[in-house]
Amino acid sequence: METKRSPFVLTKEITLIYEHNPYDVVTYFTKRPNGKTIIFPIFNYQKDSQYADLIYPLAEKGYRIIAINLLNMGDRVLFFNYYFEVFHALVSELNVKKIITSKDQIIIMGFGIGANLASYTNLNPIDQVKVSKIILISPINRYKSDYRISREIANFTIPTHIFYGQFDTVIDVGNKYSLFQNGRDNPNVTFSCYPATGHYLYYESSLSMDLESLYRNSDFDLLVGETRKNKIPFLPTKASLNGTFFKHLFNILEDIPNPKRIALLTDVSPLFVNGVEMVVKLLQKELDKLGYETYVVSLWKKHTDLALLPNDHFIPVLARYAKLVRGYKDLSLLENLNFHDNARMLTLFGFSYLHLHTEYSMGKIAVELSKLTNIKMPYSYHTLWKMYYENKFGKLAGDITYNAAHALLFKKVYKECPLILVPSLKSYDILKNDSHHKDVRIVPSPIDDDNFVLTREDRLKITELRNTYRLKGKKVIGYVGRVSTEKNITETIYYLSQVVNEIPNIIFMIVGVGDAVKQLQKYAKKLHVEDYIIYVGQVPNEELKLYYSLFDVFVTASNFETQGLTYFEAATIGTLILAKKDKAIEGVFEDGVNAFVYDGFYSWLERLEKALFNDNHLIVNAAKMLMKKYTKSKWAKKIASYYVELNKE
Repeated sequence: METKRSPFVLTKEITLIYEHNPYDVVTYFTKRPNGKTIIFPIFNYQKDSQYADLIYPLAEKGYRIIAINLLNMGDRVLFFNYYFEVFHALVSELNVKKIITSKDQIIIMGFGIGANLASYTNLNPIDQVKVSKIILISPINRYKSDYRISREIANFTIPTHIFYGQFDTVIDVGNKYSLFQNGRDNPNVTFSCYPATGHYLYYESSLSMDLESLYRNSDFDLLVGETRKNKIPFLPTKASLNGTFFKHLFNILEDIPNPKRIALLTDVSPLFVNGVEMVVKLLQKELDKLGYETYVVSLWKKHTDLALLPNDHFIPVLARYAKLVRGYKDLSLLENLNFHDNARMLTLFGFSYLHLHTEYSMGKIAVELSKLTNIKMPYSYHTLWKMYYENKFGKLAGDITYNAAHALLFKKVYKECPLILVPSLKSYDILKNDSHHKDVRIVPSPIDDDNFVLTREDRLKITELRNTYRLKGKKVIGYVGRVSTEKNITETIYYLSQVVNEIPNIIFMIVGVGDAVKQLQKYAKKLHVEDYIIYVGQVPNEELKLYYSLFDVFVTASNFETQGLTYFEAATIGTLILAKKDKAIEGVFEDGVNAFVYDGFYSWLERLEKALFNDNHLIVNAAKMLMKKYTKSKWAKKIASYYVELNKE
């Protein structure tokens, strides 16, 4: 008998004999026992080393772990039923030897093939051993002898929780879904799934480093960093412990309800920055603050490194770049067009609520997912598609394209979503006319005002930027947003060409990227104002506040906005707004009250002069006060109330 020591646990190893074959059994003791024992069947020649990452966090939390190694070199029979008998016999022997007793609270936990063995305890109780709970981590269910789990899971009587992992962005839904489908109506069976690398491993990030550091000083070798063995090229080779998984696991072990899971479904990858991405990201952050567990389900380009994911609550769905979509070269299209199978994959995550933010690939998946799970979902309308298509392809081709998309995609979403959320009166009128939907509600989106607070360090950076762009003594008007034709930036450039003689120190800064940059440069050169324009390019969200602060006036000529989040950003940071009259800002920004609003060149010129040469602090302060009305916490609470309203329990 050998005893090993580590900072967290003591281990004691014995050998049990069954039919003349030796089987290693290692008991992990803890200095803070909680009275619960986990029996862990293992299929691994190297004893417990493969599962150390699972065992040590549990032992450190006070659980006594008994790991039974069911493979040894003396075995010659590899039939599954044989090991099922071995496992049950060895657990009974532990009871005979009083290593476990009838007073112990016994939990059986298994990984892979071991999970299948653990599950059979539901069907064949172990003599003299009362099992209170069974936890199955990634049960292998593809071998012929294993299909019994799927067939029998509806009859499980012992509380059983099944964990899955989304290892290569697509779960093998064939056999795993049959488990879910047959077991979801059994109150004794629950399911959880985790994105990216799945289970208890996750890519190295601040979210999991704290947990990992607890076990790095152990005397035992851990599995952390083993993803290279799986030969999946876009997985990070450095993996860490998944904090979310362990939180759920501990909650299940202690009978604590896990947070309800929400899926925010969108086509926009987090690597493609626009208004939709910003709204979804903020909603995820605020819903998590309310106690939910919120996942963004989005397209993710094949072979893109998963370490680029913004957090471990992002579920990537395999996609490819849409190179043929003009203006959206970085936008992704679904790789696998079997929408039903993709939806089946997502059922394994155990969502309580769904919220759709697109009409295209993820829209079709969301509709299927809603049907499979019986979860009613709201749909947030973000883009004026009719205007978009007409602007991109011209009136005739745009109408044809839009009508096709409406027939194939939009009508389905309108029909299947009982509630549509829009950000403005303009969106409301367009959507009502387009969809004839009975329940459309106006819910303006806020911005993340945490990103628009200037620190002392920020002010130093602003001074550096002024020097970098040589803005000393200049009157700076600026635009922030996607640089595309529908944003009508050419109008501002034309107006600029009409005032450079009167205001020779004027500069127009364009912050953003898009397909129209070359067109704007060519147009500016034609009007001889290319020296008055600075193209900044893409700026990280956290740095936008610096550029708004460089502007004397934020200008926009767009009539394409559903709400205009950049207006809100400018107002929050305290930058004066000069915007074209549009129904999207009607009732929000009023001319001469909290902004300047124009409807033609002469009114633009008049308001520009007031903006650049008058004291406008009252207008700026009025706009900043208005933004306090659009708080992100109230917004998230309202949206969360719609989830509950649609899915009354």
